[in-house]
Amino acid sequence: MNSILFLGYSNFLKTRILPIIKLVNIQSVSIAKFSEQSWDDDLKKYNYPFRLYDNYEDAINQFQGNIVYVSTVNSVHYKYALMGLEKGFHVIIDKPATVRLEEAAHLIKVAKQKNLLMGEATVYLMHPQFALIDKIFIKNGDSPKIVTACFSMPPLNNDNFRYKKELGGGAILDTASYAVSLGRYFFKELPLQVQCAVNERNDNRLDIAYSLMMTYGNGKCLIGYFGFNTEYINQLAVLGTRTNISCNRVFTIPEHQENVINVTHKNKFSEERSKAGNNYQIYLEKYLESLDTGNYEDFYVDLMLDAQTKEMIINTIL
Repeated sequence: MNSILFLGYSNFLKTRILPIIKLVNIQSVSIAKFSEQSWDDDLKKYNYPFRLYDNYEDAINQFQGNIVYVSTVNSVHYKYALMGLEKGFHVIIDKPATVRLEEAAHLIKVAKQKNLLMGEATVYLMHPQFALIDKIFIKNGDSPKIVTACFSMPPLNNDNFRYKKELGGGAILDTASYAVSLGRYFFKELPLQVQCAVNERNDNRLDIAYSLMMTYGNGKCLIGYFGFNTEYINQLAVLGTRTNISCNRVFTIPEHQENVINVTHKNKFSEERSKAGNNYQIYLEKYLESLDTGNYEDFYVDLMLDAQTKEMIINTIL
């Protein structure tokens, strides 16, 4: 029986995870809030017997299930993921899984020693639009060569944790997971070289926008712009030798929305439509399937490759 503990009572949990929890193979749900946070009435609408904890430490120490989902502020992901592993729980961590590479490497080491599954929830890659993009390239006898991505939004509220360095804020730490996972998905290797420039900092000298270019073997590259300082943009383009694919809402597409994939192949334009899909549901189903089969390696490899690439980005601005 699968039983899950969520560390973090956030709007993300309430709007994206709890609505689909009955659709996956999870029999009981526990939730822990930040110690200074208050409970609200939002849980009542689910008519579900949640077990609630008033702080993260008590929750981990008293939890009797098998999966801990770390959905806290970025700065303490490593702390609570390690606590969960040391208690013998399988772990899921929201992106970014860790702040630095050595933290990710240690978590993987502990997980392997204890034969536990640990994964980073880069769930946007689960959407059927990515399988469709792959299918189009295969049909055209082509492969991705250049990936460009823009994911930027208007300034956030001043009290948002992404503006607080001590909580793991900053545009690079909060959004680089998108860039590195795109490179991993399409190119399946570490970049040979990374160039990153901070385009804007706030009054506290925290990065709020950056651009980057990551080069890979055989002329492949990824170019991106990410931040909290523009009108909303959420776009992806993937270019091959004779194929050009683009789409919108790639990182945050609503679960009931199909997506239009714009395709140019040998100067002929067409549109294809991907199926709708709930990224979080698909990710959890894949995670639970791996628990059943005992095949954890793909999750370790993805987490480590992304952590290595993210470290290369961070090192360019230190």
